[in-house]
Amino acid sequence: MTRAAAQRRLSVLLKPSTMPLKLKLPLLMVLLTVAFVVTVSFLIYTLAERGIRENVETAQASKAQAGAQALTFRIEAALNDVANLGAQPTVFRAMGNFERVISMIEDPDPIGYMKRHYIDQNPNEEALRANLVDPGDGSYYTQSHVTYHPTFVQSMEVSGYSDMYLVTMAGLVVYSVKKSAAFAEDIKGAVLAGTPFGNVVEEAMTAEPGKVVVQDFAPYAGGNYAFMATPVLSKTGEPVGVLVVRLGTDMVETALTANLSDQGHENIYLVSPDGLARSPSVIPGGFEMMDELPNTPQIAAARAGEAAQFNQVTTASGHSATAVVVPMAVDGFNWAVVMETDSATAFAMVDQIRWMVMGLIGAAVVVSIGVSWAAANRVTRPIHQLRDVTNALAAEDYNVEVTGLRRGDEFGDLARSLDSFRDKLKLADEASLQAVEAKKQTDFVVEEMSQALSDLQDGNLLSEIDQAFAPHYETLRENYNRSLQNLRNSLREVVEAAQHVDRFSQEQRAAANEMAERTESQGATLEKTASAMQDLTRRLRDTADKASEVDNTMRGTRREAEQSTEVVRSAVAAMDQIQKASAEISKIINMIDDIAFQTNLLALNAGVEAARAGSAGAGFAVVASEVRNLARRASEAAGEIKGLTSASEEHVANGVSMVDRAGNALTSIIQQVTNVSDLVSEIAGGVQHQSQGLEDINAAMRELDAVTQQNTAMAEEASASSQLLQSEANTLATVVARFQIEAPMSASAPSSWGDDEDDDWASATG
Repeated sequence: MTRAAAQRRLSVLLKPSTMPLKLKLPLLMVLLTVAFVVTVSFLIYTLAERGIRENVETAQASKAQAGAQALTFRIEAALNDVANLGAQPTVFRAMGNFERVISMIEDPDPIGYMKRHYIDQNPNEEALRANLVDPGDGSYYTQSHVTYHPTFVQSMEVSGYSDMYLVTMAGLVVYSVKKSAAFAEDIKGAVLAGTPFGNVVEEAMTAEPGKVVVQDFAPYAGGNYAFMATPVLSKTGEPVGVLVVRLGTDMVETALTANLSDQGHENIYLVSPDGLARSPSVIPGGFEMMDELPNTPQIAAARAGEAAQFNQVTTASGHSATAVVVPMAVDGFNWAVVMETDSATAFAMVDQIRWMVMGLIGAAVVVSIGVSWAAANRVTRPIHQLRDVTNALAAEDYNVEVTGLRRGDEFGDLARSLDSFRDKLKLADEASLQAVEAKKQTDFVVEEMSQALSDLQDGNLLSEIDQAFAPHYETLRENYNRSLQNLRNSLREVVEAAQHVDRFSQEQRAAANEMAERTESQGATLEKTASAMQDLTRRLRDTADKASEVDNTMRGTRREAEQSTEVVRSAVAAMDQIQKASAEISKIINMIDDIAFQTNLLALNAGVEAARAGSAGAGFAVVASEVRNLARRASEAAGEIKGLTSASEEHVANGVSMVDRAGNALTSIIQQVTNVSDLVSEIAGGVQHQSQGLEDINAAMRELDAVTQQNTAMAEEASASSQLLQSEANTLATVVARFQIEAPMSASAPSSWGDDEDDDWASATG
């Protein structure tokens, strides 16, 4: 239907002459009900809104006035209390005592002494320094502090002050309850000069007796504080110092917010003529004390000191609110109290009434529509029901219920005729549907089996038939699914076996390759060791031969020395022969010394080679050490013999007179030569024994080298076998990969299994 046709149809329906009775009756009743309800609701809403606004304005003004009165009372009480304290004899005595005992402190720097004991060495944190009454130094100042400090602490806590001070006429702060930064400072010094504290003290020094000087809230010592100060009077009424009290913001906030019921939507604060906030915002996240406030109507009235009330203003945070301004009349403090209430919260009841009225109108409309509609249905319902049944039968809906069969009028006759006609149409359609359903079942079974067999031909073993067949075809589907599952399980076992074979062959191949590399490295090391052992054996064999020659020479030398004893008896004629024999002995000794040096070198080289051989050469290292010891002993003996021979030659040169002594020397030489001969014999025997041991070691090294070469060959054969086994496992995995036996891991997995997918799966499983 086009838009123009729909508009024409709607215009026809809305005409009174053509409008259906079912729509005309409810519409008339709804119009009358809505007109009545809207009129009554508007009157109720207007009266309620006026009353609520008057109550809100009255309550807001009352709270602001109460806050101003409470703060005024607290300030006036503080002024009176300070004035009374200035005239108290106790304060006068405390001032005199503190000023007097400071000069009695036995320290070159009394001011530093006071700060050190009451500030620097105070065991309490800064906010709790007042808890220290006696620091234990025993000074006269401490004695006065113990006497007066509890009284000042009690007075400060009762009155709600932030701190109390005593200042001498010379400007020295001799006492502070909380030992703050002003304690033991001069008001004209760098710490206090020009501060609110210093200004109020200077003004109080020149004030009349009993007058209280005030300083409005201003930044001081990391916060915002106000000060009150008055002269401390003696018994004759003369000022002897100044009493100062410090006021914190907590006292102001407590007095202002005592009557607030909802601090989340009500804000009350102080404004001075300069437009600065003299108290912080009660609402979190608002302005702070001493912040400059915006030039809104309520702030302008507060700066001018005018009482006013505003319905719609903007707060410092940008919200809509109602506001009231109450000026304060307090000596020394020119303030005005501003109270703001969030409009949405203040007039929440008005919104509730508005929504209630709208809900009432809506409910009345809904109820009237429902009642009107029910009345119209009582008349038009039978006609509409018969019309619906006729339309359903025309649309071949034979399950529709025919109502009105029990009626005795014309509607009942028509209903019974429609019911009989519906039953006949239903029987005819059921017979046609049964034939169509049987054909659909057969076509469905053929199509599902054809698709499943096509998937099986492509190697897809996951293509089970999930949708149930007709009862007489269900056995065919179950047998096919069971056969496919058995085939899939068998191929899965084959795949797992192929994967195990592949993994085990890889591990065996890696182990064989590693063993081949280690065996090859071991063979190279053994080959080097065998070469070194052969060289060492050859050198020891040469050393043994030389040692045998030295032994034979030493034996001949000993025989000649024994024969020389007979020549000595023939006196001077045999001296030449003795000299020649001594020369020969010197040559032999030099030879022995050379042999010992060479033997020492050979033993040293043998020890180095044994160390390289590791644990296999540990025994040979011990033998090499013993050879070195024998060489050293031979060298020492040769040196001794050489010395004796030189002495013998000198004795021959001395002449015949020394023949007897030469004979004794020859006897000694014979004995030493005998010892040397024995040592050389031992060296020769030891070297021959070592040579035999090295030959045995050399033979063992050759056998070990042969075994290592065999192990290398076997490791290479094992690696080749593992590679062949892995190749066979890959071939088996490639064959099995042609079948799909697991579901794809993601939606992007291939639905068919061609040659490319077979290769990818085989490489992944391989």
